[in-house]
This record gives sequence, structure tokens and C-alpha cells, in this order.
Amino acid sequence: MHEPAEAIAAKVAALRPFLGHGTVERRTRLARLLRAERRAALTGIGYDATRHAALRRLDAETVADMKKAATGTATAFRIKT
Repeated sequence: MHEPAEAIAAKVAALRPFLGHGTVERRTRLARLLRAERRAALTGIGYDATRHAALRRLDAETVADMKKAATGTATAFRIKT
């Protein structure tokens, strides 16, 4: 059996190609998948804690990418006076 961190990293790598290319598309798909995992957690049917953790990690990465892009755009167009 893998360590939890290794199992989560493997799920992240497996899920990443299916999330789309743009950050907005990726964020939308992750939100849908996370809702499904939360529903599964409430019912106990089909819940996978490793998958949930991997989706949360991917969501955090996507949010960080969006923040980085927003900050980079704002500084790239700054006019020096």
C-alpha cells in the first residue's frame, strides 16, 4: 500500500489531463467534481478520501495559478511615470 501523500500525488497526476486546458474550464470542472465528492461523503456511497484530497489539491493549485495570472497581468501593464 502507498503512503497517503504518494496516493494523493498519483491521483492528482491521473486527474490532471481530464480537467481541461484553461484555468476557468479547470476551475468549473473541479467545482463539479468536488460537489459530487461532498455528496458522496454525506451518503457514504462511492466516497474516496484520496480522490477528494487530490481534487482539493488541484483546486488549490488552480486558484494559485489564477491569482498568479491576475497579479502578473496587473504588473505587466503598469505605466512608469
